[in-house]
Amino acid sequence: MKKITRPILLLLLAVLFPASVLAKDLTTPLDSYEPWPREKVDAFENLLIQDGGRVKPLYTSARFALMQFSGQSDLRFETKDGTKHVISHSEWLMDVLFRGAIAKELPTFIVDDSAAIVRFGVSPKDKRDRYSYMQLQEGRARLAELAGEYAQKQKQWEDSEKDPQYELDRIEGMVLTLGRNVSSYEYLLGQFGFARGADLLVNEDILPEELRQLAERIDIVEMMDKMPEMTLDQLVGMIRQPAGDSEDERLFTGALRLFFFHANSGRGLALFPPRDSNTEEWKSIGDVMLAGLESKDLRPWSIEQMQTVQALVQAAGTPEFAPLIREFTDSQHVRADARGEGQYSGLEIHMYEGPGGYSWFTLSLMFFVIAFVVMALSWLAPGSTAGRGLLIGAIVFAFIGMLLDAYGITLRSIIRQRPPITNLYDTILFITATAVFLGLVLEFFTRVGVGTLVAVLSGLLGMFLSIKYEAKEATDTITQLVAVLDTNFWLATHVIIINIGYAAAIVAGLLGIVYLAGRFTSGLLRRENRDFFRVLTRMNYGIICFCLFFSLVGTVLGGIWANYSWGRFWGWDPKENGALMICLWSLFILHGRMGGFLRDVGINMNAIVLAGITTFSWWGVNNLGVGLHSYGFTEGVWGALFLSWGIMGIFLAMGVPLWLQDRSRRKKPEPAAA
Repeated sequence: MKKITRPILLLLLAVLFPASVLAKDLTTPLDSYEPWPREKVDAFENLLIQDGGRVKPLYTSARFALMQFSGQSDLRFETKDGTKHVISHSEWLMDVLFRGAIAKELPTFIVDDSAAIVRFGVSPKDKRDRYSYMQLQEGRARLAELAGEYAQKQKQWEDSEKDPQYELDRIEGMVLTLGRNVSSYEYLLGQFGFARGADLLVNEDILPEELRQLAERIDIVEMMDKMPEMTLDQLVGMIRQPAGDSEDERLFTGALRLFFFHANSGRGLALFPPRDSNTEEWKSIGDVMLAGLESKDLRPWSIEQMQTVQALVQAAGTPEFAPLIREFTDSQHVRADARGEGQYSGLEIHMYEGPGGYSWFTLSLMFFVIAFVVMALSWLAPGSTAGRGLLIGAIVFAFIGMLLDAYGITLRSIIRQRPPITNLYDTILFITATAVFLGLVLEFFTRVGVGTLVAVLSGLLGMFLSIKYEAKEATDTITQLVAVLDTNFWLATHVIIINIGYAAAIVAGLLGIVYLAGRFTSGLLRRENRDFFRVLTRMNYGIICFCLFFSLVGTVLGGIWANYSWGRFWGWDPKENGALMICLWSLFILHGRMGGFLRDVGINMNAIVLAGITTFSWWGVNNLGVGLHSYGFTEGVWGALFLSWGIMGIFLAMGVPLWLQDRSRRKKPEPAAA
């Protein structure tokens, strides 16, 4: 399967991205790079971590961390010996945690404009490039200063209800994002700093000289057993006091400062299930260290966890690493199973790493790309046996793409133990699968090729949007539910039904675009086929009826849910108004058809307007920042929405001369009977 999917992915990339971007090689100062053995990577990926309120494999955290820093889920670079390397996000995180000196030389941080690099005093490479931590080190202090300044400016912008004078420009936004990414990266580098020893201390530039020298003499694990019991506040108070005059006092104060530094640096990856079954939060190694400091009862447990990490760090480059990390993983899973957590971690890895190493949604997009290519080839021989065979092939590929999307949705539902839709990302996957299904159903009943076109376009655009959204957000898409959504019954009824209505409205808009573009083009070529376009109108009429039914039922169920949750059936919330607009516009189209003042062109033009209203209700109202439904804000979505509405406007403009043409035809008197 891997041999098959690699060429497909290359085809996909060639279609979607410029060749110049793909051909570019990113260099690194590394003399050479030794890849991690596969058995070590497999054991590492199955480690559990609590993040975002749920327990999941470390594989997932590594994936989205690298996407946040680098904009992609793997790292590509070339060493000085000329060897090209492609390492996964898991291997990258292993380098960060266990081979920090190597990790700091990897091109991890994406910078879209070199002007952002220049601003904090670092020599730029290309206009858009990736930089290693060491390449940014020269301007690290200035970057932190600017990031703090821009963060304050952004806060003023938000507090002042978006006063333009405080709004960040594009370069300032890049610097702020890069500053935050570098800070997060440094926390990852320092997770296991206490176990590295003086020679492997990753954050050596942060520590003053006296503490670096002290690190050569002190084993933090042994120190923990001898420290007096104290709270975090007491520890902070003691390290703030000036060291005494005697050597022992200076040594004691320095040791406390070193301990605090390592404990604070290690607060990030929550890898340790708590001893108390009533405690929900897992502990990072920093939390473990502080817990052992505060309580001598917990100190044996704390030292045991520290020794585990110390053994892993020291064995990272040896054959003993794989069995050690597998032993740690097994102990994690035993404790997590007893707590009812992390049961589907293996399934989650399977979801993101399907056949050939690609997620099921990426594979789905590949098949939709192939379906589009095959369908386009069928247009070269319309009506012929070869053309019909190619069209059937496109249908098969689109159907497989839909099944892969549905399989991925099913995996997500099992992992969360929830219905298919719980957040905005889920709506993309679900609406895509539904729209493809509706297109294939239309093709089954009409056999004119338009249903296939709608299905393929829906799948291609929808799956590309899902991957683009995931990369842009760079956060785990399997999230904890907002409190108001924490009910499986309403998620399985109102949310699914209303999204089926959204999908139908999108399909209606695509049919309207096909109708108007087809008639406009055939009119220019003087080859108009009235029967074919009447079939398209009947198809769209049926889809609009379908849309009205599900939108109306979904809106009523939403009102019942609102009455149950908020004590009122209707509150003129923007999301509620968006759903109402879909229902009213669908009714307008259907009544216009029945009343005779909307004919073929009018129905299809208004179907495009219906799709525009739906995209506003689906995406736009979440970004208004008002109302009880404003829990799905997505930065930068307005630009995409205005672009989509502009494209719809172009096709609507095609409908104006067609409407005038049909109107003039109706006004001509019928010829007298002989």
